[in-house]
Amino acid sequence: MDLCDAIMRRQIIRFVYDGHERVVIPEAHGTHKTTRNAVLRGYQIRGTSSSRGVPLWDLFLVQKMQDVEILEETFRDNPPQYRRGDTHINIRCEL
Repeated sequence: MDLCDAIMRRQIIRFVYDGHERVVIPEAHGTHKTTRNAVLRGYQIRGTSSSRGVPLWDLFLVQKMQDVEILEETFRDNPPQYRRGDTHINIRCEL
């Protein structure tokens, strides 16, 4: 699994997180500036969440992402309210 490849190729990813299936447009990947944990910023377009309705923006801990699959499905347009340079992440790659 290479999250940067998915971001650069504009591929949608699917994974299980906290027991919920998520289908996400990946926006940025790197390490959290405070915790140094590997993270993915993404816009969830399908699936479920325990705390909010979809669609939604979220920051996912990579170590908690299970059964990750990079889908053949791609996206052309950036997600709503997308901004480069996420201030919470030491960015490795981004849209």
